[in-house]
Amino acid sequence: MNRRITVKFATLASCFGRLESTPSRNGMIALLARLLAGAALDEIGIVCYFVLGEIAPGYSAVNLGVGDRTVAAAIALAAGTDLSDVEAAVRETGDYGDTAARLIEAPATGYLSVLDVYRGLSRIAHASGPGSAEEKKAILARLLTAAPPPERRYLVRLAAGEMRLGVGEMTILDALAEGFLGSKAERPALEHAYNISSDIGLVARTLLEVGLPGVRAITVTLHRPIRPMLTQRVGRISEIFERIGSPVIAVEEKYDGERVQAHKDGDDVTLFSRRLTDVTAQYPDIVRHVRRCVVADTAILDGEAVAFDHAAGTYLPFQTLMRRRRKHRVSEVAGEIPATYRAFDLLYANGESYLHQSYPDRRARLEEVLRRDDHISPADRIVTGDTDGITEFYLACIERGLEGIVCKSCADDSFYRAGAREWQWIKWKRDYAPGISDTLDLVIVGGNAGRGRRAGTYGSVLCAAYNHEEDLFQTVCGMGTGFSDRDLADLPGRLAGARVDREPARVMVNPPAVPDFWFAPHQVVEVLGLEITESPVHTCNWDPARRRGLALRFPRFVRWRDEKSPEQATTTAEVAAIFGRQREV
Repeated sequence: MNRRITVKFATLASCFGRLESTPSRNGMIALLARLLAGAALDEIGIVCYFVLGEIAPGYSAVNLGVGDRTVAAAIALAAGTDLSDVEAAVRETGDYGDTAARLIEAPATGYLSVLDVYRGLSRIAHASGPGSAEEKKAILARLLTAAPPPERRYLVRLAAGEMRLGVGEMTILDALAEGFLGSKAERPALEHAYNISSDIGLVARTLLEVGLPGVRAITVTLHRPIRPMLTQRVGRISEIFERIGSPVIAVEEKYDGERVQAHKDGDDVTLFSRRLTDVTAQYPDIVRHVRRCVVADTAILDGEAVAFDHAAGTYLPFQTLMRRRRKHRVSEVAGEIPATYRAFDLLYANGESYLHQSYPDRRARLEEVLRRDDHISPADRIVTGDTDGITEFYLACIERGLEGIVCKSCADDSFYRAGAREWQWIKWKRDYAPGISDTLDLVIVGGNAGRGRRAGTYGSVLCAAYNHEEDLFQTVCGMGTGFSDRDLADLPGRLAGARVDREPARVMVNPPAVPDFWFAPHQVVEVLGLEITESPVHTCNWDPARRRGLALRFPRFVRWRDEKSPEQATTTAEVAAIFGRQREV
């Protein structure tokens, strides 16, 4: 089925334009299904990456490294004008892509295929050392000169990492299912393959080359992250046994750190964050601990990086660990803030996937392959059959400065469900109580202009929960409190890359909540509120018959959750569950 059909970049750019103006997700799926059905084997994966605004899987650490100055300089070179003219046009248009389409007046010198653009952008990504900035500028300028205006717009947006089409991975998987399998109903097999490979391009290429049997044969592979299994929540500890449905459960410590997936292949160790980005360089100490203490030749561990004060024997807060997020002085800061790795699952060892083995079997094998010391160990836990055991362990964790506990099923079918949020795992944190004393992780999808002392920034932001079934972001609150003066000043810059001209297709907003500005789902914030109530305004769990959704009352900003992707935000189902528990109290 290896068709040799060269996709012109003009075709892709035209599709991008239609995607930007398509108001419905189903319309997006139909456009993408036709586009992907016409791609060749060596192009289909690249097309998927380009639609997401990338040139490779997110975990690959392929970084174009093209900043605003390099983009502006490339446009100036291609247009034969001064840098000051480009900067003036950007101030007017607000977009480097639109500026390129406007200023570069010379006719195209040829036509670009998708592969041409991919090769050019790859050369930009791999340019390094002295003179690399000039090399990147020259390559991008040549691409711009070869392309007509519509293509120039999207070339620049790809290079700058600002595509903002509003298309997510689940939308692409639906398009692949519709285009190659005849129906979106066939998505689950594709989604599973994506969850264990984190590579949308691999799934697309495999589907085109060998069909659904090949997709089902995609397996766990070292140095390719597995999308993490996620937890549910309950309103009372007494609900945990009922929800999990297992007579015996494991109760593990819950840490206030960064989730890290560790891949070991001999002495080669790679670490991935919850967002599946490569954070190996950030944690040289954890790399050493994994290399030294994991006795299996190959292994994939799921766990948490935490800051730990060994002298005092206490865990330090998440904010302390995040001081290690840097490009320079990594080893020096690692010495000041050492990271400890607490592994709570084993996903792979010595060539064997453990995803379809029960939690007890995975834990037993984890104990075998991981030597325990002060710097790396399996998460401490108990196994209990009663609520009192859970409560006692929870209180002991809180006394030691931990965030809470995670309760896990010990049933025969307690498999590791990559990318899923199911009742196999339930978290219980120190601030849980009936109502909404817990925080929600919400996605910013809109903003309103600030006034008074907030002039020049945003006065409030519109926040949404994620509906996984529909792949939609449904609004749950507008939020303007909890921001410090510094947070407010940083808002325009932090949100600039996500700003779009119209309502994103994957965002569901009722007219009364329409904001002054739209943002593609990108930034996740932690929010604390008073309670969940029914709302005629917000679309979370929208009931069209009653014209009511659910809303968070008195929302207050807590912190940014940069380690979470939009699809890892609090789900609409979780919001509905909190609302249901409130009504029972």
